[in-house]
Order: sequence, then structure tokens, then C-alpha cells
Amino acid sequence: MAARLIAILCLIAGQACAQDVNYWSSNYDPGGFLTPGATIANNGDSGVFFYNPALFAYSRKSSTSISGTIYQYQSIHIADGAGTGLPLNSFGGSVIPQMASNTISLKLKKPFTVAYAILHEPIMTFTATQRKDALLNALSDSYSPGPETFVGQYTLQNNIDETAGILSGGFKLGPRLAAGLSAEGRIRKQTYSTNINARAVFNTSTDTVFPPIASAESYYLNTYTHIGFRVKAGLAFDAGDRDHLGLLISSPLVHIAGSSTIVADNQISNIKDATTFTFYFLATTRQTNLPARFKIPLSIALGYTHDFGNSQLFFSAEYFSKLKEYNIVTPRNGAFIRPADSIANTNTADLIKLKDAHRAILNLAVGYSQQLTAAVTGFLSFRTDFNYATPSAFKDDYNNAYISNTASWDLYHVQAGANFRRRKFNLRVGLLLEYGHTSAYPQQVNFDNPNENNILLGDTHPTKATRLSGGLLFSYIHNL
Repeated sequence: MAARLIAILCLIAGQACAQDVNYWSSNYDPGGFLTPGATIANNGDSGVFFYNPALFAYSRKSSTSISGTIYQYQSIHIADGAGTGLPLNSFGGSVIPQMASNTISLKLKKPFTVAYAILHEPIMTFTATQRKDALLNALSDSYSPGPETFVGQYTLQNNIDETAGILSGGFKLGPRLAAGLSAEGRIRKQTYSTNINARAVFNTSTDTVFPPIASAESYYLNTYTHIGFRVKAGLAFDAGDRDHLGLLISSPLVHIAGSSTIVADNQISNIKDATTFTFYFLATTRQTNLPARFKIPLSIALGYTHDFGNSQLFFSAEYFSKLKEYNIVTPRNGAFIRPADSIANTNTADLIKLKDAHRAILNLAVGYSQQLTAAVTGFLSFRTDFNYATPSAFKDDYNNAYISNTASWDLYHVQAGANFRRRKFNLRVGLLLEYGHTSAYPQQVNFDNPNENNILLGDTHPTKATRLSGGLLFSYIHNL
């Protein structure tokens, strides 16, 4: 009986795909050439906050800057997310400030530039609901003949944002070589929740005002805040007047502190199996002040810039190492299945943990800039943004816990815009486009074929999902 209860709990909890699995989603990364300073190799920008701190050595002016997406619209469409004709859609527009920074050039015997910034990254905003209310033959005709009134409801929410405080400095090691170092503190907040309700009303032989109801319910909420720290060490080398190289090594994220709350509630009532055994099942808990830990792996980025007179060609790549499966949040051992003394409670706490795993990936970017007039320069770039969390990165118990991501697709970014230069300031504006698609999005519930064997949650299968996003970039740099 204990093994059967564990199997039921695995089914009702399921695998919860809660970007959130894309390293280069932010416009401030090695491939976001349109954003001032988002480059690994020297590209001639001055007075901006550089992603590679070694490039601060080329800055001779103190400046302050504000960079952000003044408007962004995103749409996520998961076709048949809860069954045929029951998509999960999340969309909306927002104003997103991204970064405010200040650069100070110290006029020392050996010039040294320091800079600090606050960076905000809204990584994922997803809320979707779906419902099915229909006559379906969900229960066995042996005790409920004919189609039953079936009602299924599903809610999925995942919101993640990060805020970073960064302190950087860069200096020349020689006429053509510069070095730099950045220290970065990051605060990550995530709220992930899923709620499934499936109910079928018995067809009884007697005229009953309130007939029996078979039901399955699953609710899970995990909120956590994590504080971490990492450093970045960079080099910049001018191979000649036209060729520029850059190298950046970013350390893994070092854990400082983290706290989480889990609320979980699973219930099965009045569901029969082939032997007409009737299941009644309850598993419920609320745990607070749980330790939380989020990881970012070691990465190595390379950049190359070639000057063609009034134009430049950019290339960059960043390799992210593998992270083995780990728990972001691990629940405490304690009673989950009720009654509290149930022998099935042995390992059930593992079923409500929130976990993560990263496969090794390589992102690539290419960009081009052209000086259109003495005061105007145009930009165009493209970059990949591959998904690092796939089922193959997890162990065999992939389906027996909650996975921290909603996205399961690769993303591709296109940027186009222009920089307008004046004596005291630079103004950069542009259009940001993003596209992602997968044909292997894992359903959590499928209301097409609810029955006793699948606890009224249906038989799930992979489906299609698409993400589209468009935004307007605005960056203002004021030379002090």
C-alpha cells in the first residue's frame, strides 16, 4: 500500500516545469552589442559601464548613464498546454528600467577607472490559467454509467527577477594590454506556483440532489530569495589599429544567504481502481525558513572586433560549464502524507523539493556597426540564447519533483538601432526582438482523457510552445 501511495503522489505532483533557463536573455551580456558597454572586445564606446571590466582602461572620461527597455511586450503561447484546444497563454507589456551606472576616471600617475552600477533583470513573468467543463466518460460504467460532468482547472505562475550591484575597475598593463576586475552581488527572487483541480460527478441510479464526486487536487507554492556573489576577471588586447580581442572569466556564484517557503497540498477523494478499491488520500504541509541556494556556473567569454574605417564587425562567444543536479530548496523531513504516522511518509519530502540542473552550452553572437554621419552610428546584431535545462540534465527522478523553470526553448535575439552623439552626451535607441520555439514542451496536465488510471489528470505528452518578445531600448550617457 505504501508503494501505491507514493506512485499516486508522483502522478498528482508530476513534473512541474515552472528566461529562467537562458543565460543571455538580458540585453546586457556579451552579445547585446546595441546596449552601451555590452561587449567583450574594445569597440570604441566611451564613458559607459562595460561588461568586460578591462575596457574601463580605455575610458578617459567620468560619466553617468541610464540604460533600459522603456517598453517591452512579451507573449508565451503553449499550444494544448492543458489539453487539445486548451492553450496556456501569458502576455503583457511593461516598462523595465535595466541599469543605472556611474564611471569615474581617476587622474593618477597610472590612470585607473572605477565604476559602479545597479542592474535589474526581469527574467520571467508568466501567469496562465485554463479550464475544461464538459461531459466525459471519466469514470467506469460499472458504477457510473455514461458520460460524467467533468470540471478541470489549471493555474501556472512563475515570476523571477534579479537585482545586481556591481563594482568594477580597469587599468592598462601596457600600450596594448589592459586588465580589469568586477565584483558582483546578486539578489534573486522567484515565486513559482501550480494548482490543478479535476472533478467528475457520479452518475447514480437514484435521484440524488448531491451525488458523489471523484476529485484530485494538487497545489504547490514555492517562494525563495537568494543572495550570491561572484567576480569577473577580464583582459583586453589591441592586436593592431584594427583588431581588438577580449577575454572574460566569470566565477561560479558563491552562496551568501537564502530563504524559502513551501506550501503543498495534494488530495484524492473517491477514485476507484480496477479492483473497485476506493482511494482517499491527503498530503499537505507548509514549511518556512527553509535554506535556498541558486547556482550559476563558471563561464568563459571571448570577443573580437575588427574596424573597417567607419564600420566595425563584432564577434563574441561564451561557454558555460555544466552544473550537476542540485536542490534550490530542500524541504525538511517531516509528515507530509496524512495521517502523520503513515508508513508512506518515509521519502515523500523529496517530492516537493525544487531542483535545477544545467547542461554545458555555448552561446554565439555577431554584430555590425556603421557610422552613418559624424554624429550618428547604426547598430545591428544577432545572438543565440540556448536553453541550459533539459530532462537529460537530470537524474531518473526528473518526474518526481518540481523543476524550477517554465521555459524549455532556445531563444534568438535581433537588435537594431542607432547612437546619437553630442558633445556632453550620447543617446542610443533601438528595437529588440526575441523568438523562441520548442515542440517538446512537457504538459503537466491533459484534460482530454481523464480517468481513474491517471487520477483524472489525463495522459500527458510533449506539445509546442512559442515565445515572442519586442521592446524599445533607451540608453542615455552623460559625460561629466
